[in-house]
Amino acid sequence: MSHSGARQWRVSCPCAAEKVDGKRMHSQVSKANAEYFVTEDRLAADLDEEELRERHDRADGALVACNVCGKLKEVS
Repeated sequence: MSHSGARQWRVSCPCAAEKVDGKRMHSQVSKANAEYFVTEDRLAADLDEEELRERHDRADGALVACNVCGKLKEVS
């Protein structure tokens, strides 16, 4: 398995409801590492690489994916 070298974020996520702080580690999605998230099936949404890069371009903040459930969200 390859690794994207993505920056890690600690972000609130619905899949962490049982945790005291309700947060999970998320990996930052960039144009350079978008292919890893798709080829390694790390996203909850069914997006191809081009769609993921377009979503990255539209994001106002950083685009991150939960390392547990794969949910995408924007963070600042």
